[in-house]
Amino acid sequence: MANPAQKTAMAAEDLVRLRDEIAMHALNGLLINAQWGYTNSEGIRKVYQTQQEYTDQAYRLADEMLASRERI
Repeated sequence: MANPAQKTAMAAEDLVRLRDEIAMHALNGLLINAQWGYTNSEGIRKVYQTQQEYTDQAYRLADEMLASRERI
C-alpha cells in the first residue's frame, strides 16, 4: 500500500480543475466581504471595484494556494 503522506503528481488537467475550484471558492469569499483590495505605492487603500479585479485576485489566491501545497 502506498504511503498516504507521499506526494503524488497530479495530471495537468486535474490541476486546472483544482485551480478553478479554489478560485471559485475564493471569489465567493471575496464577494461576500466586498472590502478586499490593495494598498497602492502611495499607501492609499483601494477597494476592488470591477469584476475583473475580483476574479484576478481569486486566481492569484488559487495560484498561491497551489504553490503553498507544493512547499509543504
